[in-house]
Order: sequence, then C-alpha cells, then structure tokens
Amino acid sequence: MNSSRPFTRTANNVFRPAFSYLNNVARDLPGNADRYRDKARRKNSASSLDDTDQSDIEQYAQMDASRASHSSQNSLSDLQPALPLVDIGSRSTSPYPRSRSAAQSEDEDDDFEPADSIRPLVNNRLARGGSISKGVFREGGLGGFFFGTWMGWQIYVALLVFWVGGCGFGLLLMNRFIMLTGVYKFPFPLVGTYVQLVLTHLILLAFTSLTRGLATPLRKLGLGAAVAPAFPVAPTGTGGFRNASKPRSTIMRIGKWLTNGSGGIAGGGLFEFDWQVAKQVLPLAIVFCLKVLLSNVSFAYAPLPVYQLARIPVVPFALIFSALMQKENHSGSTLSSALIATLFLSFASYRSHQRVTPDSIVAGVFSSIFVALYPIMLLRTYRTLISNLVPQGDVLTGYPSSADDSNNNREETRAYYRVLHYTSTLSILLLTPIVLFSGGIPHIMRNIPFLDVPFFWLMVWCGALGSFAVFASTLLLVKATSPLTATFVAVPRGAFQLVMLSLFKMPSHSWTGVVLCWISCLWFLVARRDEGRTLDRLRLEGR
Repeated sequence: MNSSRPFTRTANNVFRPAFSYLNNVARDLPGNADRYRDKARRKNSASSLDDTDQSDIEQYAQMDASRASHSSQNSLSDLQPALPLVDIGSRSTSPYPRSRSAAQSEDEDDDFEPADSIRPLVNNRLARGGSISKGVFREGGLGGFFFGTWMGWQIYVALLVFWVGGCGFGLLLMNRFIMLTGVYKFPFPLVGTYVQLVLTHLILLAFTSLTRGLATPLRKLGLGAAVAPAFPVAPTGTGGFRNASKPRSTIMRIGKWLTNGSGGIAGGGLFEFDWQVAKQVLPLAIVFCLKVLLSNVSFAYAPLPVYQLARIPVVPFALIFSALMQKENHSGSTLSSALIATLFLSFASYRSHQRVTPDSIVAGVFSSIFVALYPIMLLRTYRTLISNLVPQGDVLTGYPSSADDSNNNREETRAYYRVLHYTSTLSILLLTPIVLFSGGIPHIMRNIPFLDVPFFWLMVWCGALGSFAVFASTLLLVKATSPLTATFVAVPRGAFQLVMLSLFKMPSHSWTGVVLCWISCLWFLVARRDEGRTLDRLRLEGR
C-alpha cells in the first residue's frame, strides 16, 4: 500500500492540468457556477489533505490563474477575427435582382426573365407569377404594382403612350374645330395660343388643388407622389430672433403670401417666383413657346396633310439632338425603324393636288426643330431642379421612386410641379408683350362677333383641357421612357389622325403608307425594348 502511493500521487499530478482545465471550462458554463462554488467550500472545510497534495493544488491554481488572464487578454481578438466568418447556409438574399452571367450563352435568352434584369427592387413574388390582385391591393397599392413589378411597369408605360397620343389627337381636333372647320372660325393663332396657355395654367392650378384634396385616397392607392406640395421648401438656417419678421401691412402680407406663401402649383404660393429657379427654366420656356406658337401658325394656314409634311423632320432632328446633347448611341434597329416609319408617314401624307402656303411650310419646318428639342430640354431642366432639392450626399436613381412617401419621392414631386409652374408662367410672360404689340386684340374686338357665344368658349376650354393633359403628361412619358420615344409617339398618331380626319377616304398609296408606317412603329417598339434590356443588364452586371 505504501509502495503504491507515490506512483498514484505522481499519476494524479501528471493528469491534473487537463482535469483542472476541464473543470474551469465546466465552471464557466451557465448554471454550474453555484455547484462548483459549493464543492470548493466542501473541499476547503475538509482537513484530510496532506501537505504534498495542498502544495500541488496551489501550484496548479496559480497556473490556471495565469492561463485565465492570458485567455481574457485574447478575448477581444477572438471576437473580431482577422477573416470574416460567413455562414453560407444562413446568408440573406440581396435586395437587388440577380444579374445575368456574362458567360451565359445567347441560346438561353428565352429562359431569361426580364423582371430580374430591367426593374430594380422588383417584388420577386409578383415577378414570378404571383397574384396581380394581391399585389395591387396588399403590397403598396396601385403605385406599388406600377413601380414595383415588371408587368406593372410595362402597363404604366403603355398607358402613358396611349394617354399622350390620345390627348394630342384630341387637342388637334379641338384646334382644327376652332380655327378651320368649326362653325366659329378663329384664324388668329397668336392670340388663340396665348388664351390657351392662360386657361391651361388655370386648369393646372385646379388640378393641383384637387390632388391635395384627394391626398388620403391617393396615398392609400400608393400614388402619393401625384399629390402636389402644399408648402414651400423650408429655408435653411432659420431660427432665433435675428430672422424674426417685421410687422407688415395687410397688402404686403397678401403679396408675400401670393408670391412666397403656401398652395399654388408647386407649394410656394399662387404666384410663386424664384429668380434662381426661373433662370434655370427660362431656356425650356423659350423652346416651349416657339414650339406651340409655330405649330399653331402652321396648322392654322394649312390642311392636315400639308401640316404633317412640314413636320416630317421632327424625328430626324430628335435623333440628331439626342446624339449630340445626350451622347446616346442608338442601335441600327432603332435608327432604321424610326427613319423608315417617318418616310412612310410622309408617303401617306403626300397629295398631288394640295394647296400649299409658304407661311405654313416655313412655320412647320422651324417648329420641327423646337418640337424635337423640347423633350430633351424638359428632362434636363427637371434633373437640374431635382439636383437642387436633393440634400448633398443623397443619390437618386434613374428610375421613378417607389410608392412610399420617402424624402426623395417628395423632392421628385416638387421638382415635377416646379417645372410645370415655371414653364407655364414664363411662357405667358414671354408671349404677353408679343400679343400686346401685335395689334391682334383690337382687331379681334372689332371684327369678331361671336365672343359672347357660350359654345365658342366651351370649345376653347375643351382645347385648353387637352393642352393641359399633353403638357402635364409629357414629362411623365419622358421620365419613363426617353426624349426620343416621347417624340416618336407623334408618328403613329399622325398616321392614325390622317385616317380618321379623312373619314377613311384616302388614295391607295396613302393606305399603303399608313400600314407600313404602323408596322415600322411596332419594329421601333421592339427595338427600344431590347435596347433598354441590354442597358439594364450592363448596369446590373457592373455592380
């Protein structure tokens, strides 16, 4: 017995570091601290330990204490490893759609879903064939469906194209009925254009007030971006007694409210006018005035086929301006389809025995330049205004905002209504001296006997309503598509209105030109859609 005791004590000393390490680990586990504390008390109260064992315990306790201090010093480095540990099985999905691999062959293009490549932040469930009704009524409303799904985005663009084209056709019908073929002919295009712009501004004021009144149902539908701003932009750095306003008279307060108050079109009052914003919108207003005025002059003194022949250079000018000013590289399909559709439209509009006046031809050709330039200037001005409103450091994408009422959404809405307000106001201010000094108003007051006829003013108001619809929706179409596409919408509309206004009585070459023009327009639609898919794939793969 005594001979085996040293061997037993030696064996215990050899394995004691491992046992003490395991005991320390077990002691640190939750729920075991009290149990080990009681056990240590019982060991301390026992007096059967000899001197050798007690010294061994103290020695290994010191070693455990040094090891514990060393592990506590390395705890921070253990929490922050040099290489990130990624759990592949629990990795969350990216908010952006998966881009197509560059190594994917062209034969697999039919299996590629455009919902994953064209629209960012698309609702994957709806894009993969989910219920449209659930997407409309439960996931952001109608705005979430339009701006959050690929199918909704296609429907939104199609509605805009048909709306702009239909409103343009209705406006042409009303102008034709007022100036040329109606019971009351009003052959004064300058004054007629001025009156139409003034009434358009009044309808725009009524429309913005209507959106504010319907703000709650529009936001429930996810169309809160359509609500016009009700208050001006909050000035930066205001506060304290230094900026306290001095007491003003009643007339000064009313004038201040009209020019820098609340309401109006863009939220800055009924007659909101900021010199800094007006300088930025002035080039657009000049182009808009020349576009509308020259187009009405050409239309008032020429039949419809001659008017369309004079406006044929619109699409070639749009291609040139987009290449020079926007640095766009159009594909061969886009160029071919646009030019061929324009050629067939001119072929359908040609008449051998048609009366031609030089005034209408000159005005039509010059108006073509400003018609092609207007969408480009419109988009450029809108982007300039929105860059002034967005706080420094924020980034806006090239896509419309989602249906939520985010800050960027409110700034885009304010920039949209500012473009409409300042373009309309500056156009009226530019045409006012021209109308006054032209001498047309006294001549109209003396020689026009039907100014007090209600039906005449009803036609004028209907023409102003069509002008407002085209004026307000053109910017939406340019934002959703491109300036070239917004300009090209007039080509299929011209072929359609040529058939309708001639009451389906056209020569055979005109029918051939109309049919081929429509086929070329479908070709243009497919080409632009494929071009947009290619650009979005490159953008997503570049991320």
